[in-house]
Amino acid sequence: MKMTCIKKIALAALVALAANHIFALDQSAGVERYGLYIGSNDGGKSQERLLYAGTDAIAFQKIMTEIGGISKSNGILLLDPAKEDVDSAFEVISELMKKKQKDAKRSEFVFYYSGHSDENALLLGKTKYDYSSLKAAITNVPSDVHVVILDSCYSGNFIRTKGGQKQKPFLMDDSSVVKGHAYLSSSSSQESSQESDEIGSSFFTNAMITGLRGAADTSGDKKVTLNELYSYAFNETLSKTEKTDDPQHPNYNITLVGSGDLVLSDVSASDCVLTLARELTGRVIVRDKNSKLVAEINKTTQLPIYLALEEGQYGVTVIGERSTLQGSFALSPKKTYAISPANLSPVARSETRSRGSEAEEQPQTGAAETIGESDLLRMPIVFSIFCNEFYLAAKKPISTKLSLALFRSHVYEANGVMAAGIGNETTILNGAQAAGIYNIAQDVNGAQAAGIFNFAKNDVNGAQVAGIFNYAQNVTGAQAAGIVNVANDVKYAQAAWISNVAKGSFTGAQGAWISNVTMGDFKGAQGAWLSNVTLGEFKGVQGSWLSNVARKDFTGLQAAWLSNVACGNVKGVQIGFFNFCKGNADFQLGLINYSQNGIFEVAASYTTDQKIRLVLNSGNKHLYGIFGVLLNPEGFGKKALEQYGALVLGLGTRVELWKFNFDFAIMGNEVIFANEKSDKVHAEWFPSARIEAGFTPIPHLNVFAGFGMAFEFPGNRDAFIAHKRNMAIDAGSATLYPEFDFGLKFRLR
Repeated sequence: MKMTCIKKIALAALVALAANHIFALDQSAGVERYGLYIGSNDGGKSQERLLYAGTDAIAFQKIMTEIGGISKSNGILLLDPAKEDVDSAFEVISELMKKKQKDAKRSEFVFYYSGHSDENALLLGKTKYDYSSLKAAITNVPSDVHVVILDSCYSGNFIRTKGGQKQKPFLMDDSSVVKGHAYLSSSSSQESSQESDEIGSSFFTNAMITGLRGAADTSGDKKVTLNELYSYAFNETLSKTEKTDDPQHPNYNITLVGSGDLVLSDVSASDCVLTLARELTGRVIVRDKNSKLVAEINKTTQLPIYLALEEGQYGVTVIGERSTLQGSFALSPKKTYAISPANLSPVARSETRSRGSEAEEQPQTGAAETIGESDLLRMPIVFSIFCNEFYLAAKKPISTKLSLALFRSHVYEANGVMAAGIGNETTILNGAQAAGIYNIAQDVNGAQAAGIFNFAKNDVNGAQVAGIFNYAQNVTGAQAAGIVNVANDVKYAQAAWISNVAKGSFTGAQGAWISNVTMGDFKGAQGAWLSNVTLGEFKGVQGSWLSNVARKDFTGLQAAWLSNVACGNVKGVQIGFFNFCKGNADFQLGLINYSQNGIFEVAASYTTDQKIRLVLNSGNKHLYGIFGVLLNPEGFGKKALEQYGALVLGLGTRVELWKFNFDFAIMGNEVIFANEKSDKVHAEWFPSARIEAGFTPIPHLNVFAGFGMAFEFPGNRDAFIAHKRNMAIDAGSATLYPEFDFGLKFRLR
């Protein structure tokens, strides 16, 4: 790695030291943790380049930041570094510890490495870091406790003694005075460490991260200790590699003095927690929305397991002794989702055999398998004039590629097309359903099209199109309906003539003639003729003819002909006749604007043209709206507007210095007058600009003086015939009308 890496480390040090200075008073004296995470795919010319060492280091840093007690300011991540970069990182961490020593009773240092190594050293591209020097450098870090995790070939040589000599570790509390180290390696001194394309990680790091998320918590206290983590990682790594050419046996050497056990992660600190219910047993496989493996747990106990996961959508498969269950769920912040057999559905399990014997069965563990080949009747084509029932005479679930029925089609698994005059029903749909009235499925991977409605109990990965309404638990794709679309979490699109409703989070676009409603967080765009409403945080665009409402913070654009309402802060722009922001707003463009940090004031002044000027200034001081009237005192009464009255609309900006303010504004003025030759009322407009200086002697009261200039062109001379001026400047084809005014402003906020 070049000098840029060292510069980045130095910058990280400055940020960390600054953070320490800022937050020192807020931290209680207790345990302070630090981390150095290294991922090195490059092991030099003689080594095959790894694919996942870097991403493993990033993932390990992320989990320790989220629930491992290491703040971002206390951690350094290095990708493909040279030896000197690692030494620089040790220096930065050491300096940071020394700065914070007085604020903490105990410090702990976690060193993680994923990459190439041999029997003697870590292989860092063109450089090496021998084990003796590395151990000395780690020991020199002024921490009470050193936890070292090495995921590399022959990393057991760092530990030297197989199995180590284990003493009682300690509980992470402020009262303990402890010192020592804990060394964990992914393999013994003679073994290689392996990574897998299927899981997109090394076996050992994947087991460590899954264990830290909560899978290793055998006590059920939502805390993962060093003992629990090592035991889980050892069993999982050996289980996954024992059938390879080089099975891995993780090693340890732990010499920590104290009482209790070292807690490495706290699941309860996570924003999103998944609970595996006590009655759920079997191999539990959790994948994210992109089908990437997140956790794989062999749950055998009757205790619940708590997993700390990120916000998002997930799929789960539970492979039991006799059946396989499947389902999906969405995790949102500050909520716990419980998985139990009650909210999972059985899916068809295919029969597999090992290559060595036709009589031996070997169930697959990574996919959606379930009830066995003998329990599923496979029929390529199912046809019926009336209906296809779930069970035929053989009393077996049907799996088909083509199902046709004049009235109703009902099969267990559809891996192709279902078509029926009235309706289609299936548990698993991998393909398409088309019906005159309705389609019902539990999980949809494909499309549903119906004249009346589509219903998906769980997930839709594809599209729903219906004449009346669509319903799905989670949608990744699109819903289009003549009346209404309803779903929990939605990613991509909802389009309806009347309304779209997303009960959870939404990412994408909603379009409806009447209204769009999102009850969770929204990222994307809402477009409706009547109104758009989001009850969670909004990032994107809301556009409607009548109104837009954002219940929480809004980032982006709200545009409506009538009104925009944001009950939180607005980081962006509101454009409408009326704009309201309960918090602070960046920009509001409208006739009437209100925000916590904005201008909201009434101004009254008398001009040198003997007019009375009444305006409302509202909006942000950088850009505010002007709405008011210009009246002739002589015309007060029922003909006030007919005798030289004008509506004033414009935009202004303000600079404030102590108690003084300086404003600049441009305006459009609509003059309303009665034609002398008829009883009809006419209107003409003219542009104007003005500057203003004001002084605020007491709160909410401002005294000001202004200078304005109106512009007459050949096309708007009727306005100035009615709207008489005392001063004029001839500018050729145009005439300029200057005026001064003096008045008071009453600031309502």
